[in-house]
Amino acid sequence: MNRLYRFVCAHRPLCVAWESLRWLGHKICFFHHTKTPVWYRFDKKYAPGETPAETLPVNAAWYRIGRPLYRHEHVYYNVDAALKANPRVRGLALVFFMGIGDYLYTTPMLEALKQKYPQLPFYAYVGAQFDRNNSPLVGKLLETNPHFEKVFYFTGSRHPLIWKNYDYSAALKDVPEDFLVMPVYYDYGVHIPHRVSSLFETFNLPVPAQTPAPVMYFPKEPSPVVAEYLARAERGAQGKKGIVFLQLDSRGSAYTYPHMVPLAEGLMKAGYFVMSVTKGGPENNPDYLLVDIKKLSINETWHLLHLLKARFALYVIAVNSVFWAASAGLNLPNLGLQHWVDKKVHNLWYPNIQVVTDYIYPLLPREKQIMAPAESFTPHNRKIIDYKPDWVIKWFKQTFEK
Repeated sequence: MNRLYRFVCAHRPLCVAWESLRWLGHKICFFHHTKTPVWYRFDKKYAPGETPAETLPVNAAWYRIGRPLYRHEHVYYNVDAALKANPRVRGLALVFFMGIGDYLYTTPMLEALKQKYPQLPFYAYVGAQFDRNNSPLVGKLLETNPHFEKVFYFTGSRHPLIWKNYDYSAALKDVPEDFLVMPVYYDYGVHIPHRVSSLFETFNLPVPAQTPAPVMYFPKEPSPVVAEYLARAERGAQGKKGIVFLQLDSRGSAYTYPHMVPLAEGLMKAGYFVMSVTKGGPENNPDYLLVDIKKLSINETWHLLHLLKARFALYVIAVNSVFWAASAGLNLPNLGLQHWVDKKVHNLWYPNIQVVTDYIYPLLPREKQIMAPAESFTPHNRKIIDYKPDWVIKWFKQTFEK
């Protein structure tokens, strides 16, 4: 980003005015037809087998996206065309500025991309700071991903209006010469069938007929801390109906479920051992285990659940956050508490999730939605609701105790 653009992006009112004028110019005048290298273009998918002719000189700028995106604009890539036009291309620099759940949706695409281009090294570049768009923990997950040779961290900053215009310029110093710089973009909207399908389309890969679940990578043996938690959970779950795992906070919506104690106690009374990554539960109860995310990495937490699943009936109750995707990757039944109306929620849904909602979504299967009556929740704020714990337990039993 140049200095003027950085200044504008740092002041939201200026940014809104700037981006509105920039978009208007794009629509009505000469900005409309942006010339791009053969390997990417704006808002137009590549047809199957299409290999367009190169029209721009191959120089240092050729390997990078030439300008910030406009509002609601998208980018589509074509690595085949890049390799045909420029034999010097020798790797992919994939740039991530996203949260953990966002990363999970990318994993089937990344696996398919590596299968198609096994000869190319994949380097990952991850934002090093927590902000509304980014979690540096994504880098720790990429370090476990066998398809990446190296992982780098960069200091970036979010765009206040257009998430795809995250400032990743600091990452470029670590990108080797002749690597394509490819931010990992996806579209997210009512018109998109699923975030995973959007990712496959973005990278010019055939979209699977059935949306693939996230791919997780675990070591052969559990780490010492995973082994410790595994032993504690196995002792607690002996003789119980199973284990219920709770994730009832969301960074994206700044939400934490306020009824952790009565919910956990009700589930334990119903015969379950309860584990949680959300604080606020009855930690002194021997049938309850708080998973301390300061001791376990997120991948270690998933590994723990993966190991427990082989020994016990294991269920998830989660608000719409990381564990919607994670539960699908682990193939765990999930009672998903949709705590606010999001008409794009079908972008994030998997068939293992039974959605509790006060709004019926026309783009989700009706049989996968539980309509919450007005008496089953209270307002948390103007946008978000809190489901009453006795109702959550009732829905859990009706859904999974069959």
